[in-house]
Amino acid sequence: MHAPKSDGKMMAEINIIPLVDISLVLLIIFMVTTAFVKEAGLNMKLPKAVTTEAAPEKQRDISIAVTRDQKLYLDGRLTTPQALRQTLRQRAAKSTEDRVIIKGDQAAAYGSVAKVLDEVKLAGFGHIALATEPVQERIP
Repeated sequence: MHAPKSDGKMMAEINIIPLVDISLVLLIIFMVTTAFVKEAGLNMKLPKAVTTEAAPEKQRDISIAVTRDQKLYLDGRLTTPQALRQTLRQRAAKSTEDRVIIKGDQAAAYGSVAKVLDEVKLAGFGHIALATEPVQERIP
Protein backbone atom coordinates (compact mmCIF):
# COMPACT_ATOMS: atom_id res chain seq x y z
CA MET A 1 0.00 0.00 0.00
CA HIS A 2 1.10 3.50 -0.74
CA ALA A 3 0.93 6.11 1.93
CA PRO A 4 -1.13 9.13 0.91
CA LYS A 5 0.88 12.09 -0.24
CA SER A 6 1.27 14.73 2.35
CA ASP A 7 0.94 17.67 -0.04
CA GLY A 8 -2.82 17.12 -0.51
CA LYS A 9 -2.74 16.27 -4.25
CA MET A 10 -4.74 13.29 -5.50
CA MET A 11 -2.82 10.45 -7.00
CA ALA A 12 -4.26 9.28 -10.36
CA GLU A 13 -3.52 5.64 -11.23
CA ILE A 14 -5.14 3.34 -13.75
CA ASN A 15 -6.45 0.19 -12.14
CA ILE A 16 -5.92 -2.64 -14.64
CA ILE A 17 -7.20 -5.50 -12.47
CA PRO A 18 -10.80 -5.30 -13.85
CA LEU A 19 -9.37 -5.26 -17.39
CA VAL A 20 -7.37 -8.42 -16.68
CA ASP A 21 -10.44 -10.08 -15.14
CA ILE A 22 -12.58 -9.33 -18.19
CA SER A 23 -9.82 -10.53 -20.54
CA LEU A 24 -9.50 -13.83 -18.71
CA VAL A 25 -13.27 -14.39 -18.72
CA LEU A 26 -13.41 -13.69 -22.47
CA LEU A 27 -10.50 -16.07 -23.05
CA ILE A 28 -12.24 -18.85 -21.12
CA ILE A 29 -15.50 -18.29 -23.01
CA PHE A 30 -13.62 -18.42 -26.32
CA MET A 31 -11.83 -21.64 -25.37
CA VAL A 32 -15.04 -23.36 -24.27
CA THR A 33 -17.08 -22.36 -27.31
CA THR A 34 -14.43 -23.44 -29.83
CA ALA A 35 -14.78 -26.99 -28.57
CA PHE A 36 -18.42 -27.05 -29.77
CA VAL A 37 -17.80 -25.62 -33.24
CA LYS A 38 -16.45 -28.93 -34.57
CA GLU A 39 -19.57 -30.10 -36.49
CA ALA A 40 -22.09 -27.34 -36.02
CA GLY A 41 -23.07 -27.24 -39.71
CA LEU A 42 -24.14 -30.88 -40.05
CA ASN A 43 -27.84 -31.63 -39.79
CA MET A 44 -27.88 -35.32 -38.99
CA LYS A 45 -30.22 -37.70 -37.18
CA LEU A 46 -28.21 -40.48 -35.63
CA PRO A 47 -29.86 -43.88 -35.18
CA LYS A 48 -31.13 -44.69 -31.69
CA ALA A 49 -29.80 -47.58 -29.60
CA VAL A 50 -30.36 -48.83 -26.06
CA THR A 51 -26.71 -49.81 -25.62
CA THR A 52 -25.29 -46.37 -26.39
CA GLU A 53 -22.19 -45.61 -24.33
CA ALA A 54 -21.67 -42.01 -23.33
CA ALA A 55 -17.97 -41.41 -23.93
CA PRO A 56 -17.01 -37.77 -24.48
CA GLU A 57 -15.17 -36.91 -27.66
CA LYS A 58 -11.51 -36.11 -27.25
CA GLN A 59 -9.47 -33.63 -29.23
CA ARG A 60 -7.49 -36.43 -30.91
CA ASP A 61 -10.58 -38.34 -32.06
CA ILE A 62 -11.18 -38.62 -35.77
CA SER A 63 -14.81 -37.89 -36.61
CA ILE A 64 -16.27 -39.10 -39.91
CA ALA A 65 -19.87 -38.26 -40.80
CA VAL A 66 -21.95 -39.83 -43.57
CA THR A 67 -25.05 -37.77 -44.40
CA ARG A 68 -28.31 -39.02 -45.88
CA ASP A 69 -27.27 -37.68 -49.30
CA GLN A 70 -24.02 -39.74 -49.15
CA LYS A 71 -21.68 -36.79 -48.44
CA LEU A 72 -18.59 -37.42 -46.31
CA TYR A 73 -17.33 -35.07 -43.62
CA LEU A 74 -13.99 -35.51 -41.90
CA ASP A 75 -13.78 -33.54 -38.64
CA GLY A 76 -16.62 -31.32 -39.83
CA ARG A 77 -15.19 -30.53 -43.27
CA LEU A 78 -16.59 -31.87 -46.54
CA THR A 79 -14.27 -34.43 -48.14
CA THR A 80 -14.16 -37.03 -50.90
CA PRO A 81 -13.60 -40.80 -50.51
CA GLN A 82 -10.10 -40.47 -52.01
CA ALA A 83 -9.14 -37.60 -49.68
CA LEU A 84 -10.60 -39.51 -46.72
CA ARG A 85 -8.49 -42.56 -47.57
CA GLN A 86 -5.34 -40.45 -47.89
CA THR A 87 -5.97 -38.56 -44.63
CA LEU A 88 -6.73 -41.74 -42.70
CA ARG A 89 -3.50 -43.35 -43.88
CA GLN A 90 -1.50 -40.22 -42.98
CA ARG A 91 -3.02 -40.13 -39.49
CA ALA A 92 -2.49 -43.89 -39.06
CA ALA A 93 1.19 -43.48 -39.94
CA LYS A 94 1.51 -41.19 -36.90
CA SER A 95 -0.62 -43.28 -34.52
CA THR A 96 -3.25 -45.97 -34.82
CA GLU A 97 -4.30 -45.47 -31.19
CA ASP A 98 -6.62 -42.55 -32.02
CA ARG A 99 -10.33 -43.35 -31.78
CA VAL A 100 -12.36 -43.07 -34.99
CA ILE A 101 -16.01 -42.11 -34.53
CA ILE A 102 -18.27 -42.85 -37.49
CA LYS A 103 -21.52 -40.88 -37.48
CA GLY A 104 -23.92 -42.26 -40.04
CA ASP A 105 -27.27 -40.55 -40.53
CA GLN A 106 -30.13 -42.98 -39.90
CA ALA A 107 -31.33 -42.37 -43.48
CA ALA A 108 -27.86 -42.92 -45.01
CA ALA A 109 -27.34 -45.99 -47.15
CA TYR A 110 -25.89 -48.89 -45.18
CA GLY A 111 -23.31 -49.45 -47.93
CA SER A 112 -21.90 -45.93 -47.51
CA VAL A 113 -21.28 -46.44 -43.81
CA ALA A 114 -19.80 -49.89 -44.50
CA LYS A 115 -17.36 -48.39 -47.04
CA VAL A 116 -16.20 -45.81 -44.49
CA LEU A 117 -15.80 -48.53 -41.86
CA ASP A 118 -13.76 -50.57 -44.32
CA GLU A 119 -11.47 -47.61 -45.09
CA VAL A 120 -10.88 -47.02 -41.37
CA LYS A 121 -9.96 -50.68 -40.83
CA LEU A 122 -7.71 -50.77 -43.92
CA ALA A 123 -5.85 -47.71 -42.60
CA GLY A 124 -5.05 -49.70 -39.46
CA PHE A 125 -7.18 -48.09 -36.75
CA GLY A 126 -8.40 -50.45 -34.04
CA HIS A 127 -10.50 -48.12 -31.88
CA ILE A 128 -13.68 -47.57 -33.89
CA ALA A 129 -17.03 -46.34 -32.57
CA LEU A 130 -20.36 -45.99 -34.34
CA ALA A 131 -22.21 -42.95 -32.97
CA THR A 132 -25.82 -43.42 -31.87
CA GLU A 133 -28.31 -41.57 -29.72
CA PRO A 134 -29.56 -43.13 -26.51
CA VAL A 135 -33.12 -44.41 -26.26
CA GLN A 136 -34.98 -45.03 -23.00
CA GLU A 137 -37.27 -47.92 -23.95
CA ARG A 138 -36.17 -51.21 -25.46
CA ILE A 139 -36.60 -51.85 -29.15
CA PRO A 140 -38.85 -54.93 -29.74
